[in-house]
Amino acid sequence: MRETVATAATRRRPSDGSDAGHCGPPWRILDQVRDPLTDREAARWVWFFVALGLAARLLRYALRFPLWEDECFLSVNLIDRGYLDLTQALDYYQVAPLFFLWAQRLAVVCFGFHEYALRLVPLWFGVASLFVFRRLAQRLLRGTALVAAVALFAVSYPPIRYAAEAKQYAGDLFAALAMVALAVAWYRRPATGWLWGLAALAPVTVGFSYPAVFVGGGISLFVAAVLWRRPRRRGWIAWLVFNALLALSFAALFAVSAIHQSERSLAVMQECWKQGFPPLGEPRKLAVWLLDAHTSDMLAYPIGGHRGGSSATFLLCAAGLVALCRRRQGLLAGLLVAPLAVSFAAAALHRYPYGQMTKFQIFMAPAFCLLAGIGVATILGLRYARRPIPRAAVVGVLLLLASFGAGSIARDFVRPAKSSTVLRARDFARWFWFSAQFEGETVCLKTDLGLDFSPATYRYGLSCLYLCNQRIYSPRHARGEPPRWDRIAADWPLRCVEYRGARQTYDHEAAARWLAAMGARYDLVSRERFPFVDVSRLDATPSEFDYVEIYKFVPKR
Repeated sequence: MRETVATAATRRRPSDGSDAGHCGPPWRILDQVRDPLTDREAARWVWFFVALGLAARLLRYALRFPLWEDECFLSVNLIDRGYLDLTQALDYYQVAPLFFLWAQRLAVVCFGFHEYALRLVPLWFGVASLFVFRRLAQRLLRGTALVAAVALFAVSYPPIRYAAEAKQYAGDLFAALAMVALAVAWYRRPATGWLWGLAALAPVTVGFSYPAVFVGGGISLFVAAVLWRRPRRRGWIAWLVFNALLALSFAALFAVSAIHQSERSLAVMQECWKQGFPPLGEPRKLAVWLLDAHTSDMLAYPIGGHRGGSSATFLLCAAGLVALCRRRQGLLAGLLVAPLAVSFAAAALHRYPYGQMTKFQIFMAPAFCLLAGIGVATILGLRYARRPIPRAAVVGVLLLLASFGAGSIARDFVRPAKSSTVLRARDFARWFWFSAQFEGETVCLKTDLGLDFSPATYRYGLSCLYLCNQRIYSPRHARGEPPRWDRIAADWPLRCVEYRGARQTYDHEAAARWLAAMGARYDLVSRERFPFVDVSRLDATPSEFDYVEIYKFVPKR
């Protein structure tokens, strides 16, 4: 009886806060008498999924996956560059926000260049995001909807993966969460201090995340809509300052750093991103493109894939949006989807891809998980419309979600590498550079001698794997020591290592001149080649493989 009275009282409260000035306490999608989870039970489930998500992130980090190409493309820029050097155009056509690059550089300076240091900043972002999302969800939801939303965020593959990957995407997620959490806190309790906090946070989030501009733009529209509907217009000055700092910080970042990255990389990136740009001039293709974009990788929570692989999540999010609108929570729905609309506008201008890969819209993960969590509760309510929802149905859904987290952990134990190619690259470096220190003086043509007979090889391709693993697993390179030329002798030969990209042009004449110059002082006693890819997985001849070539010299008598 008490539960029924409390529920009736809750129903009499304003549902959207348009009259009350705030959105009130957290609310349930399912009525209290029908939701089988009490607040105490929901809290236990929430902490269970937080613990599961934390375990998945920390274990993936601890397993020390070999760096894969995308990580090495960016990390190779941290080997010899200082903080000011990172403001210039990056090698391998990389684009990354300056504050993230500086944080990565600081981790390398403090802890050394290796997998753990390179992934430490993303891990911090990934773990912090888990706890911030829990708090955000608790501000908005109760019962089954709350637990489902937290469960989806905790066990989904994209947040787990990018929490242990040396790229900026975990920072994109955390920046979006921090801004949305402040916006929701202000929406629930409209004190102007929250808006000033948003304004102060804007330069930091933009410095760590380019897509923070999309999130900030969506929040700006949301705040303006709320302020316009309220009788007391306090907050407009803070809103103006927030917009000014958001725009100025992005302009400053662009002038200092992003413009240099853009000049080198924009054309290459646009070619890679072309599937992520909407065909605005062709309505039929646009309709198909939109359907594919919203049912594929972008909504891979907890998992998903190409060509409709995320259709279930799309339907859950759609159900969640409908539920919000029916409960007159249109402003909250707008807050969640507005950054996606701003991102679509950028894609229409061919400046940022839309829906092509999960990582490009990972800043939408909080919105997708909240909407999908609401969708789970909504669909359960429709399924059991005229009777209490069985506890077994809710527990079954939550255990199914938990199985995704457990499966993620198991998969990482079974396959602790992105691909066999990157595993082979690391295994080669571990074996060769360690044993080389006991067999002679080993030098790299590129990093030690400054010789480059194929510049294209070091602009793109798998050479980044070679350079990063050399810095990690060569004891001399890790210490930053030069070669010991005085030690070279008949029983301590000189070995020169060259990385060769089979498909890149190569200056054979320059290489021949170098060999002739070496012949004046040394005798070439052997040449060895080691393929740099997994031969068993490529339908190609050995001449098409990237490889490492090792020249062995002894002094002339």
